[in-house]
Amino acid sequence: MSRKRISIVWLVLSALIILAMVMSTACAEEKGKREIKNPETFIQDQIGDADSLDPAYAYDTASAEQIQAIYEPLIYYDGERTDKFKEILCTEYNVSDDGKTYRFKIRKGVKFHNGNDLTPEDVEYSFERGMVQDYVGGPQALILEPLLGVSHTWDDEGNIVVPLEDIKDAVEVDGDWVQFNLPTPFAPFLHVLTGSWGSIVDKEWCIAQGDWDGTQASYEALNNPEANATPLNDVANGTGPYKLSRWDKGVEIVLERNDDYWGKEGSIKTFIYKIVDEWTTRKLELLNGDVDHAYVPRANIGELEGVEGLKVYKDLPQMVADAFFFQFQIGEESTRVGSGKLDGNGIPLDFFSDLDVRLGFTYCFDWETYIQQALLGEAQQVASPAIEGLPYRNPDQEKYSLDLAKAEEHFKAAWGGQVWEKGFKFTLLYNTGNLARQTACQILRDNVKKVNSKFQVEVLESQWSLILDEIFSGLVPMFQIGWQADYPDPHNFFHPFMHSGGAYSGIQGYNNPRVDELIEEGVRETDPDARKDIYYELQQIYHDDAPGIMLAQILGRRYFQDWIKGYIFNPIDPSQVGHYNTLSKGY
Repeated sequence: MSRKRISIVWLVLSALIILAMVMSTACAEEKGKREIKNPETFIQDQIGDADSLDPAYAYDTASAEQIQAIYEPLIYYDGERTDKFKEILCTEYNVSDDGKTYRFKIRKGVKFHNGNDLTPEDVEYSFERGMVQDYVGGPQALILEPLLGVSHTWDDEGNIVVPLEDIKDAVEVDGDWVQFNLPTPFAPFLHVLTGSWGSIVDKEWCIAQGDWDGTQASYEALNNPEANATPLNDVANGTGPYKLSRWDKGVEIVLERNDDYWGKEGSIKTFIYKIVDEWTTRKLELLNGDVDHAYVPRANIGELEGVEGLKVYKDLPQMVADAFFFQFQIGEESTRVGSGKLDGNGIPLDFFSDLDVRLGFTYCFDWETYIQQALLGEAQQVASPAIEGLPYRNPDQEKYSLDLAKAEEHFKAAWGGQVWEKGFKFTLLYNTGNLARQTACQILRDNVKKVNSKFQVEVLESQWSLILDEIFSGLVPMFQIGWQADYPDPHNFFHPFMHSGGAYSGIQGYNNPRVDELIEEGVRETDPDARKDIYYELQQIYHDDAPGIMLAQILGRRYFQDWIKGYIFNPIDPSQVGHYNTLSKGY
């Protein structure tokens, strides 16, 4: 045999060997892949059922997840961005130079799930209907503030105070366009429209369900309804990529793909949202591959470390922050203030109106211990309500840190020296089962005791509903509560945390006229540089006034089977799994 023939034979043999190795490796990789269960169905285990399917009423994340799949807004965020929008049910939009007029050209060729065509009149009706309804626990204040300059359509006695004509004038149809008329500029208005409360409903279908028919009588009959008593509470008819199949309350919600969807069709045919309260059941189903996603409590994340077959997204910056709020004027009926005097056995009702008291407590908080012990290291300290992810956050804003020497200095100055001399006693509450809040209370209790043995803070647990009653009645000396963003703009944090009429600051009695002025200027200002200056000043005032103790911004996790593709994290999304129509199954 010639050398040439031998060379050719060896080349052929080498090629065959390499091919065999490649095929062997491919087979091994294929064997390593698990069989995808329920390839056309996405199943998730969660701990909370939806409250309502009515976009104008619902104000919880479980409801918003379903609404977001069934209905659609005019615009939404572009992928992971919170500063860039994409058109959904509009094809273009513009804003007037004075920031008071917003116009949207409504998309043609879009149908609701019942076959009705989307029209500009449906868009107009959707927003007017929401303002007409204005449920006390709903999201309509987010729409009413920019459009009418009010928080509600009714007063404390339940009387309607906003004329129907004002509601109708705020949103108008102009041919293919819908126009929003604002009394003053409202910088984050586009952000407001992205929420589930900005979903577009079918006017004809709504009226057939017994909803608002455009009249004054209907306005009066449907305004501020009883809980879960709106005509759309249990039914749904949107333009979205999925439609409601059934809602077995307390058990599961099933959505089916809308095969007539105007946009990109979802890869997955059926979504099943199961309510499974027990962690052991959720864990077992996740490990067995019976569900594609499950809610995992922070306390249990160690149980899933290193588990094969799971895809874990970590360190996701949530737009959520917890804080302590000092009560500047505690209610007279409080049972949490001991003697009610500065005599060592209690505190006076205006105890926290003294800045040195507030600073003394602030310097007693240990963020490092709190984040490591309570949040397992998956959180970050924040200096003010301007948390990470919000525009105009000052990354160099000074933060407090544990410093018992400074705490002593301020406590000695508080109330003319009486606090240090006499001591104090009051009660801190946390909601049962909330380890993070329990830990925060215990950190404060232990550290103030180290500063002065006369400082007594009793830590007690209670049901959350009972604590909320005391908080909203101004009966607790300090309260701990969290805030989740409605939209990614600093106004949505500074107003509830610092405005005299804010959701939390109003309750605690914090009132700084300069702060109110800045907050109101900030939301009206449309120049980015001017807004930056305003919110930087507010961040410094929060530090100097110390109306509360900002605790931490939580970093989240998501657990999926490794065959799930297409998850996009956006901190504003109400759903833990993102948008349904971007998800798919496969390797």
